[in-house]
Amino acid sequence: MLTLVFISMVFVKVVIEARSEHQQAEKAFQAHDLDAAITHYNRAIHWYSPGNPHVAKSIDRLWQIGQTAEQQGDHSLALRAYQGLRSSLYSARSFYTPHPDWIDKCDNRIADLFPQQKAASPEMQVTAKTPSREEVLTNLKTQTGADYLWSIICEAGFVGWIACVFGFIIFVFTGEKGFQTKGAFVWGAMIVFFYAVWIIGMLKA
Repeated sequence: MLTLVFISMVFVKVVIEARSEHQQAEKAFQAHDLDAAITHYNRAIHWYSPGNPHVAKSIDRLWQIGQTAEQQGDHSLALRAYQGLRSSLYSARSFYTPHPDWIDKCDNRIADLFPQQKAASPEMQVTAKTPSREEVLTNLKTQTGADYLWSIICEAGFVGWIACVFGFIIFVFTGEKGFQTKGAFVWGAMIVFFYAVWIIGMLKA
């Protein structure tokens, strides 16, 4: 039950932070400060959790900004919106990637707009050829992300570490006999083990 309480507290914290960032983004959006709005929408997505409504609203709004910018011919702003949305979703992945359909949509829009943006850049005209849509899309689809197995191990280590800390407190420091020396060695060993698993998982993932 303590583990469930801890997880619930983390979930509530994530939702509250996502709501705060989304509200700041909405204020910037209504004030037509689109650069600030994109920044805060991206931060809201970074607070991803399954079923978080503020993440879904931020995704929709970033896509809207990108689409509107495209229609107005502002490809630079559209790219910032699409690239920010794509990067934010990838930053929220663990053993799975959330909203892969949105990532695919962003990949296609970036692949269409990026060559046009580079072709209009004087620096690109001097230093290198403009990449084709296919080249950009290939680079976008080439992922070097986290290892899913190690991501699962990392999360299991973290949950196990927290659970063992609670177990140490409950079973070692409480009871009629007072401090349980034998239990302290057992629970302490498990705390060290799961903490090591967590750290190694983060390094390997």
